[in-house]
Amino acid sequence: MDEVSDGLTQVDCDILVIIGGGTDGPMAALKAKRKNPDANVVLLDKANVKRSGAICMGMDGLNNSVIPGYATPEQYTKEITIANDGICDQAAVYRYAEE
Repeated sequence: MDEVSDGLTQVDCDILVIIGGGTDGPMAALKAKRKNPDANVVLLDKANVKRSGAICMGMDGLNNSVIPGYATPEQYTKEITIANDGICDQAAVYRYAEE
């Protein structure tokens, strides 16, 4: 994998996705790769997708809630992990659910 370290690194690719680490960026990159498996697809973001953007913080689940006595933080974390194809920081999602 190519890494941009000094802001001047050249990265060769067929498809460049510059959307970020929310759901749209990784999903657009994944769909582009599935559409054309031979393409070199690059997702460009300000940091590693595991620690940057909406997914890592579980923010895509703001439309969900943890209802005391009905849903648990563990269930919420599992649901968000599944919804984001495993691309999330489960510890951050769990802390969010606890609050």
